[in-house]
Amino acid sequence: MILTNNHVVGGAEKITVTLWNNQVVEGTIAGSCAINDVAVVKVEAEDLQSAQLGDSDKLRMGQRVYAIGNPFGLAGGPSVTSGVVSAINRTIESERGLIEGLVQTDASINPGNSGGPLVDMKGKVVAINTAIIPYAQGIDFAIPINSAKSCTDDIITQGSTKKPWFGIVG
Repeated sequence: MILTNNHVVGGAEKITVTLWNNQVVEGTIAGSCAINDVAVVKVEAEDLQSAQLGDSDKLRMGQRVYAIGNPFGLAGGPSVTSGVVSAINRTIESERGLIEGLVQTDASINPGNSGGPLVDMKGKVVAINTAIIPYAQGIDFAIPINSAKSCTDDIITQGSTKKPWFGIVG
């Protein structure tokens, strides 16, 4: 099971995953949580190691983090950028709607980095890279891993999440 962004795989007719050793495998969407922009992709492969998940509730401003991804689909594999946690619990409005509770970082996130991990100094995944503000520089956002964890259990067991919401949006 691979954790990624819903906007990366949602609506895809075919999903292929390139593994660390350049092996390409087909994947299927096990389920998604649109509110948190989280999706789980299932692949059939052997000897895959899972990433260790951290605790995003322990993130602090100024903490060093690293964004891993494949910006712009450039050849040569993934890249790593470093930065700090600039703020926590940010809300932004994107073309996908309102996204709440985000981690703001200055680690460079570009198109193609979405769905990749934001890791701490111990290599634990603390967030999932998700969004940028196109007219700004150095302001990037990630979904806290604890928010993603709350979705993944439901996705894996039920194929989707059901999050009730009550309120008014202006």
